[in-house]
Amino acid sequence: MDVRTLCLFALIVFTNSVTTIANDAELDRFQGKWEVIELVEDGNVIPQNAIEDWLPSGGRLEIVDNAIISVSHHDQKKEVKIFSIDAAEYPKGVEIRSRDKREVWGIYRFDEDRLIICLVDHEDGSRPDSFSARAGSKRMLMTLRPVGRKVVADTRKPDKVETPDPPQKSSPPASPTAAHQASDEEMTRLLKGTVWKYLDAQGALIISLSADGHFSTIRENTQMRLFQKVFVRTPISNGDWTIQKGKLWMHVRSSVDPTRVDTRLPFTLRVVTDKDLIFVDYVGHVAQAVKVK
Repeated sequence: MDVRTLCLFALIVFTNSVTTIANDAELDRFQGKWEVIELVEDGNVIPQNAIEDWLPSGGRLEIVDNAIISVSHHDQKKEVKIFSIDAAEYPKGVEIRSRDKREVWGIYRFDEDRLIICLVDHEDGSRPDSFSARAGSKRMLMTLRPVGRKVVADTRKPDKVETPDPPQKSSPPASPTAAHQASDEEMTRLLKGTVWKYLDAQGALIISLSADGHFSTIRENTQMRLFQKVFVRTPISNGDWTIQKGKLWMHVRSSVDPTRVDTRLPFTLRVVTDKDLIFVDYVGHVAQAVKVK
């Protein structure tokens, strides 16, 4: 082995040793119990009081060595995932695996007593280069705080955490043929006991109008939930509905958005058929829902 090769080999060994030491020291900061307190997914800001229902584990997890342990608050089923970090990268890198399969990767940083992580499914895009989860990025941006302990602050200059853009409204749909302009009584009869699907920038919204005058809405989409990609249905709101002068009035009794509770939202009905529902929502946008039941 000549001198040049020997120097190169020594440099590689030294670099790997420094990286290993840095990763080991950084890994110590992850240890313990955490809870998610802020969550943005693909431009969708999840209210803090809805995070517990939004995440399978209720937003709580424990890190032991390089294992992430979470327990479902529905069936108490435990799930373990393995993660690795690269503290030498900037932003610092993180990768999460399940049974030797790389699932998601991303970046992380410590901010005082909090841990901020931005992740994306490995099949949906390259590793994030900024702490943002704008609509269409398919990223998850979460902030976690330790439970019962304090984490030493990161000494590096933090990256800017971007605020997601507001969802883009879709163009007004064209009216279907053979539409039926109905009276209030006919509209009520047509809508009783029906279920409708409405597509917006956040995915599918399922609207159920029961025959007894109650309604419920459920968000339906594919999302990354606590480091894994799953298909989910999330309850959004419920309350009472009625038809008055061509408008569908929805009185919200409960909602993941606390500002919507005890409000009455008007939807002007343009067309009601046995398959389609065209309406103008309470902010003036024309939309079309398709009957699924």
